[in-house]
Amino acid sequence: MIEVTHITKSFKGKKALDSVSLRVGSNETVCIIGSMGSGKSTLLRCIAGLEYPEQGMVTIDGNPLNRKSKGGYNRIGMVFQNFNLFPHFNVLHNLTLAPVKVLGISQKEAEELAFQQLNKVGLGNRATLFPHELSAGQRQRVAIARCLVMNPRVMLFDEPTSALDPIATAEVMDVMRKLKKEIPLVIITHKMSLVKEIADRVVFMYKGRICEEGTVAELLNAPKQAETRSFLSYQKNMMYHIDSLQFDRPELNARIECYCNRFGLGSQAFHFVQLVVEELLNLLPLEKGIQLVLSKSDTEVRMMLDVVLPPTDVMYLDSSKVKDELSLSIVEGLCEKIQETVDEDGNKLIHLELNKERLLME
Repeated sequence: MIEVTHITKSFKGKKALDSVSLRVGSNETVCIIGSMGSGKSTLLRCIAGLEYPEQGMVTIDGNPLNRKSKGGYNRIGMVFQNFNLFPHFNVLHNLTLAPVKVLGISQKEAEELAFQQLNKVGLGNRATLFPHELSAGQRQRVAIARCLVMNPRVMLFDEPTSALDPIATAEVMDVMRKLKKEIPLVIITHKMSLVKEIADRVVFMYKGRICEEGTVAELLNAPKQAETRSFLSYQKNMMYHIDSLQFDRPELNARIECYCNRFGLGSQAFHFVQLVVEELLNLLPLEKGIQLVLSKSDTEVRMMLDVVLPPTDVMYLDSSKVKDELSLSIVEGLCEKIQETVDEDGNKLIHLELNKERLLME
């Protein structure tokens, strides 16, 4: 069991961790979520011994870990976002180096352990290859196997799938599902699909503190803290503000593509959504400032696009008044529902529900 007790860590006088406490039980999988700069990676690095807190304590199975610990940190495996394999060593050498140098076992025994773990992650036939000869998913699986040869008591993952495509992500997730049954896992991720599938408990960090924690259902479906609700709303929706005619269109298109990929939609889905947005923007006064909100239904393949504009009585999608009839016709053909209303503050709201058959087309 890993226990973190009131640890504090600062960089250049700024607190990255502020009296953080966390307990991870045997065979428990904990996912840590939070925005960039909330302290997630610093917490994992303190647990792994890559950083040392100024205050507080980290223990494993009741034994304190600190600068004087002998071998304690060897029982903690950490998998990084970008693999951190030695590029000039082949796969087998990457796995045997630590057991030989750190644990002091023979090369033969280290190779036996290496092949055992490589077979476990499905890469027993890749031992002689170098990292550049492997796919991203294979490199991450090698990184996992490299940790496993040290017989760790807990595995730490820092955004293990963020640099991977959907196929590679599926490969790594298959391995992690098996590990979940054998060893405690602590995972930093921004992918809510991973959290929902694998976590026993979710921890939300905010400004160097643990703001809220609970089961997946408790934290994701009924968060108690305003900061948690705000973060989850941002994760579920794609928000983009436009305040001039010269806004960054490539950035908007990239954001749409990333959002669609997050939910595993087909390769044509983001092009379809981009087309709807592009034609809709031809009908709106961009210089007045608008807010785009793209959201997806939790229960089916349905995507909604909401636009918030400054207060006005103008009907932007009135066919008798639009200047670009072709754009309006395209938007109407791509959406199942279009609704233009005014909220209680006078803001103009345009709600569109995209054609779900088009979203599923390949």
